[in-house]
Amino acid sequence: MNSQPDNATTQTPCSTDSRGTLLLRVALVVGLSWYSLLGWLLATSDPTNVNIRQIVESDAVVRATVGVKGGVHVDHVWRGNVEPGPLGIAFPEEVRRPGDFVIPLRRNATGWEITLAPIGDGVRLVYPATEATVKKMRELVDE
Repeated sequence: MNSQPDNATTQTPCSTDSRGTLLLRVALVVGLSWYSLLGWLLATSDPTNVNIRQIVESDAVVRATVGVKGGVHVDHVWRGNVEPGPLGIAFPEEVRRPGDFVIPLRRNATGWEITLAPIGDGVRLVYPATEATVKKMRELVDE
């Protein structure tokens, strides 16, 4: 007669708990690797993609500094009749952050606004004023 009960379980070298822990560790390593790769790609990406049609359709193209409170101060004018100095424009909330930007402008009834880019329903794109973007602007406006 067998002394072990019929429903007794036998221990295997790799229990269910250790397999679950191993899978969790593998998932964490893969996930961290994936996010690290995405971060590296974002940090090293080439931000010189400029919507050329938006620039061509603009009445003015400027380099401006956006302050902490959203004030815009024009530093350089590539094209158009804009005076360097403070500029009263509505800066899009989704891109409002302090920094230097290349801003394509269009005249409206009250002054200036950011030119709509002809993509989707039209968005008001501005571009970080990196060396590559400034170089691209000089090429586009023949400076």
